[in-house]
Parts: sequence; C-alpha cells; structure tokens
Amino acid sequence: MYLLQQKIEQLSTDEIGNYDKNFSTELSGNKLNDISIRKALDRLIELYENSGFLYPEKKERISPYMDLILDNWRKALKMDGQLLNIVKFAGIKPEKEQLTSITFWRTTFNSWVAQHLVSTGFPVGVCAMMLRAQAEVNIEKDRYKSFQNWFSKKNHYANMVFGTLVKTIGKEYSNVNTYDYVGVKQISRPGSQTIRTIPFQHNMQQELYHFYCQIRGSIDAEAEEINDMDIELNQLDEVYQKVELRRKRYVWLAMMKNKSLPVGVVIANRAPFGLNFSILENRCDLLIDPLLTKETRRIVCHQLLSEAMNAYFSNELNLPFPISFVPVITDTKSSQILIDSGATFLRTYKKSVWMQQAFEGWYTHIQNTYESFLRKRNRQKKI
Repeated sequence: MYLLQQKIEQLSTDEIGNYDKNFSTELSGNKLNDISIRKALDRLIELYENSGFLYPEKKERISPYMDLILDNWRKALKMDGQLLNIVKFAGIKPEKEQLTSITFWRTTFNSWVAQHLVSTGFPVGVCAMMLRAQAEVNIEKDRYKSFQNWFSKKNHYANMVFGTLVKTIGKEYSNVNTYDYVGVKQISRPGSQTIRTIPFQHNMQQELYHFYCQIRGSIDAEAEEINDMDIELNQLDEVYQKVELRRKRYVWLAMMKNKSLPVGVVIANRAPFGLNFSILENRCDLLIDPLLTKETRRIVCHQLLSEAMNAYFSNELNLPFPISFVPVITDTKSSQILIDSGATFLRTYKKSVWMQQAFEGWYTHIQNTYESFLRKRNRQKKI
C-alpha cells in the first residue's frame, strides 16, 4: 500500500495539471445542490462534444432524452461516489485547452464500468489521470471486484488501451470478448414442443453459472457476479433507491426436453437510463448454445427475447425506458437471426474485463501504453 501511495504522490499535478473527482475542485466553495451539479454536468457535455466523443449522430440520438439522462447522473452523484464517479484532469497550460475525463458507474454490488474516456488531445493528461485513478482504486481495492470497459471495434485508441490488456496482464484475471449490438423493437414468440423458457429460480444457480462460463468465460461470469446468489441485484437496488433510482437484473433460461442444462439464457439489465451514452447500462445479454441448429437457435432467441421485453416495456419497475427498442448484446449467429427478423444492427462492441487480482498489472499496463508520451515529456523537461 505504501508503494501505491508513493505512485500517487509521484503524479505531480504541479507539472502536468489538476486532478478533480466528482467536481470537488469545480464546486469548491459552492453549495452542492441540483443547480451546481447540473451546471458542472453541462460543462462535462461540452467536453464530450469538443473531444469528438459526442459526435453529431450520437448527440442527435440521445438529445431527446438528455434531461432524463442528466437528471439520473445528478441523482447518482449525490451518493458520494457509491454509484457514479466522474474524474477530470485539466492541464496547466493557459494557451490551449487541455482536458480529459473518464467516468465509472456501479454495475453490480462489487463491480464497476469504466467508460467515456475523452481527451482534447492531451495524452500525458490521460496517462496521469488514469494512473491516479487506478492507484486510488488499488489502495481501496477491497471495494472493487472488477472493472469492465465497452468500446467499438473501430475505435483504435480504445483498442490500444483496453483491447491489449490480456497480452500484458494475462488471461488468468482478464479477458476481451467481441459481441454484436442490435436493436430489437418487437419479436414474435414461436411455439415449440421441445423448448420451454422459465424465469430464473435460485435452485438453478449452478446451471446458470456453468452455462454462462461456457459461453462467455469464467472471468466475465465472476465480474458480472453470476455466481452470486443475488442474481436480481436486490442489494444493489437498495443503494440506488436511496436517490430514487433503480438497478435490477432479470433472467430467463431456455430448456430442452431431457436436458439438465439450459441451451439459452437472456439477462435483462435495468438501470437508470443513459448512465452510458450508448445505453449499455440497459443492455439485454443474449447467450445461446453454439451447437444449436439455425432453426432451434431462432426459436430460442425469439422465446427468450419475448420474455425479456417485459422487463423494459412494462411499468412494474417504475424505471423510465423512453426508447422503442431493446439493446441486445449477443454473438454473430444470433444477431443475424434477429436482423433477419427485423432487428437493426447497431455496431460491434468489445468488452474488456480486469479483475481485482490484476489491478497492479493494469496500472503497469497503463504506464507501458503511454510510455512513449512519458519519455517525450521527460526529454522536454530536461531541455
């Protein structure tokens, strides 16, 4: 722990810039209220636009819901870092804008999503910010079981930072998987004499965990806490409810006659809308046995998603979901079946996961990734 504390102290803000978590510097001396938080969030949105992260097409997609999104962020920030953290790093050079930011939100009781890494062309600041944030996490690592990050397959920068972590910290405590992201507006429910869908019951825990590991691997299963008895995330939901938000998870399994293990699983994630600007906080994970025939796969996909639709479009949870489609994350074969049935292909995503045991390795990974920038900066200091 002492070594980690030294690492934090070595990231001198006097020479590079100023580290700010949850607007603590920006709101210094101001009363923390809804208006001040909203103003700070508006400035964050400006950074998203200036950095190109919130490009015109994405902005157009989420603009109708921006008030709801920022209201959810405002509420989450009131939990003093228990649900949402926004980290910013501002450079000290007055002649040009030097800003970078990353956010973290709590997806399961012990695991977090790292997202929205943006910068106005300030790579040294990105490095300093990420190292400082990870060093802080390392010191309190008992609070964090894992982190994950979702990024586009075409995002070269994210591929460099997050897509290469298995090569540097190993596959024992990290992985990177690729999925299709499709929007499903409606789905028919075909009848079948051999397949039935059933809601998750706690006596199915081992069957669910085994199947999840088979499809997405044990690292992902551990990170998503599929082996935890609180599959529905009721304990985490209680934390969200303290600020009038919700976080729930609903699971259905597809079973074939005379088989003890499922051949398909759907996990409907419900969370405050827009915690992620690509709506991944409300994604619907669809896992299908890769050995199924095309027709059986079609039946399983349709039956499971027809169940999951209720978690998004019923009023039971009292959690706003203002868009007309369910964002589904699945494999390529299943996404093609959904597209053939009228779904819209949105993009290919990669999901990187690193467990608590890899936090030290992740710190080193960040250092190595930005090593050339740090060397250049050191040379400039000597000159």
